[in-house]
Amino acid sequence: MLSSRSLIAAPLWGAVALVAALFFLIACEEEPSDPQERFERLGQRVYNSYCATCHGANGQGVQGAFPPLRQTEWVVGDEGRLIRLVLHGVGGEMEVLGETYNNVMTAHGFLSDQQIAAVLTHIRSSWGNDAETIRPAQVQRVRQASTQQGTWQASELWEATGMPGAADAPAEAGAADEAADEAAGNAP
Repeated sequence: MLSSRSLIAAPLWGAVALVAALFFLIACEEEPSDPQERFERLGQRVYNSYCATCHGANGQGVQGAFPPLRQTEWVVGDEGRLIRLVLHGVGGEMEVLGETYNNVMTAHGFLSDQQIAAVLTHIRSSWGNDAETIRPAQVQRVRQASTQQGTWQASELWEATGMPGAADAPAEAGAADEAADEAAGNAP
């Protein structure tokens, strides 16, 4: 004979099992087989985890505190500068779309080259932005060549443009980036 306690516990355990099954299905969401789609999803996940809190879900920023990411030269302009900004962070007065911001963006150099390339590509191709893809090999080159100690001052970072080694052989660097990405399984 079932006790009243058992009659209450059975439906409760059934509900717990159903919720657990739903979490399992969500966690096991199939990863796309297309490398470009995986790269895009990675960029969205990194953005949602590390950027959206300050810059907003749609890159709109927070007026007076955190700059917007849409259609600004800081985002769609020089790739090397943007990579440096994410690797080392930035502080001091920064003008973005005619408004001055004076806050600190912390360094995100703990992210992998793949994660940084994916998130930068995500912001450079979202919210009306239309800029070239950032490749993991580009992030790696900037990271390896960097001598920056600590957070950049915005005025100094604005002048820090270009990709290391790009002046030597720009066309060859692009092909080398793609070959390195493919060899590492990082082709976006």
